[in-house]
Amino acid sequence: MSANRNNPTEIPKLLAEAMASEHTSYKSTKKFLSKLPTKGRHVIQGPGENAGIVDLGGGWALALRIESHNHPSFIKPYHGAATGVGGILRDIFTMGARPIGLLDILRFGTDAYSKRLVPEVVRGIADYGNCIGVPVVGGDVYFDKTYNHNCLVNVAAFGLVKKKNIIYGNALTTGSDLIYVGGRTGRDGVGGAQMASESLDSMNEAAIQSADPFLEKLLLEACWELAETDWVEGMQDMGAAGLLCSTSEVVLRGRKKTGKNLGARVFLNRVPVKAARMTPVEMLLSESQERMMIVGKRKYRRKILALFKYWDLEAVVVGTVTNDGKYTIVYNEGRKKNVTLPMNFEEVFPDLEEHWELTKWKAQKGAHKKAATSFTRDIWHQYDWMVGTRTHKGPNCPGNYAILGLPEIKSELVVSWSSDEGRSDQNPARGIEHAFDRCLARMKHLKAKPLGLTNCLNFGHPRDSMGAFAQTTEALAKRCKKTGIPVIGGNVSLYNAHEGHSIKPTPVLVMVGVRKNRIQKT
Repeated sequence: MSANRNNPTEIPKLLAEAMASEHTSYKSTKKFLSKLPTKGRHVIQGPGENAGIVDLGGGWALALRIESHNHPSFIKPYHGAATGVGGILRDIFTMGARPIGLLDILRFGTDAYSKRLVPEVVRGIADYGNCIGVPVVGGDVYFDKTYNHNCLVNVAAFGLVKKKNIIYGNALTTGSDLIYVGGRTGRDGVGGAQMASESLDSMNEAAIQSADPFLEKLLLEACWELAETDWVEGMQDMGAAGLLCSTSEVVLRGRKKTGKNLGARVFLNRVPVKAARMTPVEMLLSESQERMMIVGKRKYRRKILALFKYWDLEAVVVGTVTNDGKYTIVYNEGRKKNVTLPMNFEEVFPDLEEHWELTKWKAQKGAHKKAATSFTRDIWHQYDWMVGTRTHKGPNCPGNYAILGLPEIKSELVVSWSSDEGRSDQNPARGIEHAFDRCLARMKHLKAKPLGLTNCLNFGHPRDSMGAFAQTTEALAKRCKKTGIPVIGGNVSLYNAHEGHSIKPTPVLVMVGVRKNRIQKT
């Protein structure tokens, strides 16, 4: 970053650079993802929000999301995996849902360093999920030398929400409060989005955050209680690109929904910080964990702040929704008076597209081996997969599916997951078809009605992998259209590459369905 990070002429450029990263802009992949069918009879919310939502019936809905934390988990395995769990859980409860389950889908290399990563990644997932009280009900582990320098840590989460309590990540009204709640902002995680958009040829430990599951538990309970009120018009996790992304996303969604020329004014001198002399760019791009942005209705400000105080959470009104169409920050520059810097949304949040040659994927040599049963059993022993008392079938039994009780609607939730099991290396289209067919076959075998799916598309450097990516999304779109099962959300992880070597295409699917209550809890 530039040395003049307080300079009003430099700040917009630095912020635009962060927002232009692949991780935040999807500039290389959105044209392919747009071809996926995302609507259906049961879809309440498709891609574009913190999580997708499907209708379960009886006034209840399910929020579903999958994310990757690949680069962070390779660099600092414990914290990388733990913050991956924390981030995916916030994506669920920011929609007003209570998380009821987690999946972890892991891929490791075969060299000595990869073997050292495994126990730390597992410990990070276990510590976070166990402490916050959300069961890890499934997942799988594969080993292949293609992942020697790029392990894959994909985490899925799902949660229950009353349809009347769904909260979207938007700001709709001029004068609404932008309320910061949760952990303090530090320099940890600055540049995290950019790091995830580059080949892993350097170990940037400063871009990795630290996790605090006990703080997240308080956030979860407070936000879930808030969802039972009519005090807020939006909530947003402070994930990639932190405060900048959260305050801008709620406004951009609101502009799209209302047609109003909404803007935001953010007072950086009000932001709770844990590091001295932070620059505006650092404060806006920090990815410190366990933080949420609440769009509060102005007349309920005192009640919202009192609720967070009850849960022993620090909450501050750091901004307001405006009607000037600008993204404005107000900050201190040394001993001088406050600097007010208005920026055009198009200036900081450009709508970018990047085009790569769709080269044919070249198959790699290597064995894609599933971890031995005894090895995975040792992993499951570290996870509390029964906490919450909903687990009817978890990782204690064979099969890539989980069953959770839904007594609210006298039904069961069936969650099926599948990777391509290495088939995408030989034929990307056939690999995703295999993953889809396996998920659907389990749904049929268990007599569950499929409602929707989410995906995590892990690929190497775009120059090697965009051809395979295009084939994968095209084949998935065809399967979804043929069966009527929509994609309600997903994640793309590119740049899983090191010194010119790209990992094998590794798509992961998670499908959810419901069936009438059939079995007793084991």
